[in-house]
Amino acid sequence: VMHRRIILAIAVKDLKDAIHDGRILIALLMPLGLGFVYNIAMPEVQKPSVTVAIATTDPTVLPATLRTIAGSAVKLTFHNFPSAAAVRTQVETKKADVGLVIPAGFDVAVAAGSAPTLVMVRPTGSAALGADYIASALDGALRSMAGQHAPAIVTIEAAEPARDATSVMINLGIRKYMVLGTLIMVIAMIAIYVLPILLTEEFEKKTADALLLVGTQSDVVAAKVLVGMIYIAVSVPLLLLVTQLVPANVPLFVGALLALSVTLLGFGLLLGALVRSVSQLNTWSSIPLLLVILPVYFVGLNLPSWVQTALGATPGSQAMRLLVDGFSGQAMFGGWTLAFGVMAAWAVIVYALLTRTLSHREA
Repeated sequence: VMHRRIILAIAVKDLKDAIHDGRILIALLMPLGLGFVYNIAMPEVQKPSVTVAIATTDPTVLPATLRTIAGSAVKLTFHNFPSAAAVRTQVETKKADVGLVIPAGFDVAVAAGSAPTLVMVRPTGSAALGADYIASALDGALRSMAGQHAPAIVTIEAAEPARDATSVMINLGIRKYMVLGTLIMVIAMIAIYVLPILLTEEFEKKTADALLLVGTQSDVVAAKVLVGMIYIAVSVPLLLLVTQLVPANVPLFVGALLALSVTLLGFGLLLGALVRSVSQLNTWSSIPLLLVILPVYFVGLNLPSWVQTALGATPGSQAMRLLVDGFSGQAMFGGWTLAFGVMAAWAVIVYALLTRTLSHREA
């Protein structure tokens, strides 16, 4: 039987103690620092944009038609000017990527098939990429305005790409993949470094005995897990906010984070129950940290099948697969039931070992 008031009292005490512990603050702030580094070193790739200066006396649907052709691939921005000279000035001063000088009655003339003259002002050299795009898009736009049929009908068939590690990395992007890996690092640091410190110090300072006088082992474990979940509930959203990433499948994304958090918190508490001092913890905690974090980044590599199978047995790699699918909104990896099952199996094993270890220490 667990006692809610005792659990809350222990959790509040741990939270206050952690605020004054520099080691814990560093462990919590380091992943957030990585998030800032990712923003600077690996900024999000923006879609290309083209600024177009237009001079026209009559309303025209040409800009809207060009936007329709561009779709979401290119961002087109149009600015109207009163004369051809003003358009040329915009292009010469590099305030516009390309200029269009449209004669009076242009739309009517195009629809009638009388071939009006459209002047395009473009820069020279490498700066003409935007102009090259507009030049290539004009043919289709003018055909559409003239009501002409396309010379041929193009049918597009979607081929399902192979779901290998390389394709996942390319489709998701290295920056996003690294941020997801850092999310798992945040949870691992809290679970396998911060939480064991709190529990080991309880035993080292003999305060664990006092806690067990007023509560049960379940109360102590529940309080520590609550503290860990509070840290995770604050740190993970902060990292997503810093990196400006929003998952497409929120339920899957949150479910993966919760499953991994509960599992790794059990590992951390088990580590804290096994060691006898904080100095021993500082010596040995790096090993389980590496065992959790390294497989996460190997998920995005094409490795031999037996290595992939071995990685699939770790909770971190399964969580990474779920986070990738949850963030992208696509089943890039799939196998969600298996992934949650692997983490659930580890959680059952580790909490059973934790209960047994605490019982032996109490005895």
